[in-house]
Amino acid sequence: MRRRNSPLPLVAFGLILIFIVILVLRSCAGGSSPPDSPESVIKQFYEYEQDADFGNSWDLFHSEMKERFKKSAYIQTKNHVFIGHMGVETFEVKIGEIKKLEEWKMSKDSPVFKDVSAADVTMVYKSQFGVLEINQTCYTVLEKGEWKILWDYDF
Repeated sequence: MRRRNSPLPLVAFGLILIFIVILVLRSCAGGSSPPDSPESVIKQFYEYEQDADFGNSWDLFHSEMKERFKKSAYIQTKNHVFIGHMGVETFEVKIGEIKKLEEWKMSKDSPVFKDVSAADVTMVYKSQFGVLEINQTCYTVLEKGEWKILWDYDF
């Protein structure tokens, strides 16, 4: 009597292969494309921050900001302060209207940026210390054809 092989392993292999192809196509279809407007870079930045994905949010910083925070230090500090000390896993974000500025300086020592966009951002944390709101103006400028995030240090 001849024994028939089960088609189950072949079907399982085919389904896994299809799943892998879909994942590859999906990631190539712009899943990680750079934001194309001031509004979208601010929104993307704070979505990463809400997900505690501080490495990807740091990647959206302008080079002037990256000089202030090394990536590993930024990730550690954000995790330590917001997740560790405040005891929050996420927060709400309210992004205000985008305003155009002709020029702006991040700090006394920074270059003058032209064609800057700014939005007031309110982050609402429900923490072990109660409900806390942090208001911050977020600035965006083009750097090498991509919108990048800056904060104000001119104080």
